[in-house]
Amino acid sequence: MESYCEYYKDSVAYKAATSMPIILENGRKVFGPQKIANAAIPTHRCELYVARMPPQLDELDFLVWLHRIGQVYEFRLMMNSCRSSRGFAYIRFTKEREALAGLEMLKYLYISGERLQVSPSEGKNRLFLNCIPRNIPINLLEESLKLYFPKMHRFAAYRPMKEELQEKGQEKVLNRGFAFVEFANHEDALAAKKRLTPCRVRMWGADLKVQWAKPREEKSRDPMAYRDFSTNDNIKDDCSRLRLYCLANNWSIPVILYGRSFRSRNLQYGGILLKNIFSGLHSIIIVEINVTSMWDIHLLLCELAVQMIERHSAIPPYSYIIRVSSNTKAELVYLLQQNDDLYRANLEAEFYSFTAVRELLIALQLVAAHNSKIVLNMYKRAFLTHNPVATFCLGSNHPLGQFYAILPKFRNNPKLDNDFNDMEINLLLKVQEDVNTTASVIEIKAINEISAKRTIFKSETLFLKSQKIPKIKRLRYVDIEALISKECYDTQQYINSNPVWIAGQTYQDAIYN
Repeated sequence: MESYCEYYKDSVAYKAATSMPIILENGRKVFGPQKIANAAIPTHRCELYVARMPPQLDELDFLVWLHRIGQVYEFRLMMNSCRSSRGFAYIRFTKEREALAGLEMLKYLYISGERLQVSPSEGKNRLFLNCIPRNIPINLLEESLKLYFPKMHRFAAYRPMKEELQEKGQEKVLNRGFAFVEFANHEDALAAKKRLTPCRVRMWGADLKVQWAKPREEKSRDPMAYRDFSTNDNIKDDCSRLRLYCLANNWSIPVILYGRSFRSRNLQYGGILLKNIFSGLHSIIIVEINVTSMWDIHLLLCELAVQMIERHSAIPPYSYIIRVSSNTKAELVYLLQQNDDLYRANLEAEFYSFTAVRELLIALQLVAAHNSKIVLNMYKRAFLTHNPVATFCLGSNHPLGQFYAILPKFRNNPKLDNDFNDMEINLLLKVQEDVNTTASVIEIKAINEISAKRTIFKSETLFLKSQKIPKIKRLRYVDIEALISKECYDTQQYINSNPVWIAGQTYQDAIYN
């Protein structure tokens, strides 16, 4: 996890995280609980269980990250006898919808190269008592248990069934032999259970067995209470997963750039930029696509980016050159260190248009060199003009700094759950036929300062899944012709004029829309 404290030092999230009281007790480090005036204690539905936490986790950084999702009521980190983390913790938010958002976001967060294991807390605040003599009246049973469990919040026992009301040769049956004892919270229930030796209560000449009861589903007027906590990653398309990875890890908004198209050859060139705002590390993925069997090349680019992120458990330390020849397989032709250039790669014979590959690499390096907020603001302003096609430029003197702006939702991407910020930047490179790309490559070398030895790389096959489900409208080409005619737009995203309603923010400014 990156250092969030320094970046968000003046934010509300930082102030809320640093104001939480800290207590070390009973083998755990507890941050909170937060004192909220005139507010009820959050229920177990607001709590998450998080495992596979690395021992070197910075708790304050993690709390700042959590407070960007919502107000944390309590954070309990389990410790061992050496006062080091046992690798799991409980996070309780003040609201259930914040817990839902935290559950979704934590699934895509990388800490020290590992993804956390997260699930809703089971809400263990009830004990189940079995082997109770059946001749004890329910009212006497309740009064006796109140003396044994002074913090008992609620009691539940049941009258016998009809066939049990009178058994031959035995005393009259007055209860069903079991009962539930409920406490206000998990801490009280745990303390009561620990006092038992061992998990038994001696009452009325019998040993009553005590164990945790299964969580009870309580109905709520809030419609969010009926939502399933679990989220299956397989039901999300790769475009959504890419945005969630960038959003959870505090990376910049992904920039998707389309280059030259050769319709006579059924070829389209495109690229995608991933950038870490803390380290400045960025990765560029350039793709040559044979569109013959493709349904949506936009989804294809996102899938390749997701594969590279999951391979490295972070933003990849390389840039990739990939060729896609079918809807099921792609070939990773070459990877570049951040100071390598394509001329040393000697790949002119590998692609139909090596010029298109160079142009995309140079243009995306130029975007990476600019502040993310500046790029987003220029992207939004481009749609405020009355030109037939929205345009903007980065560096007025740069030959590859001219772009056409495409709507963020031009493929009608579904919204992310929990009202997350679903902004993305889509661009089309404004190509000039007389551009001297040789001079541009030499100029761009100064952008990167990370020196690394060039890697000897062998081509590798990548398997694709994103094209198996056909889209309503195919996307094969993104060029100026398709942009003017709206050919590249989904049918539900056709517009007659330039929109003024794009108000997206960077992922660092807001995780919610």
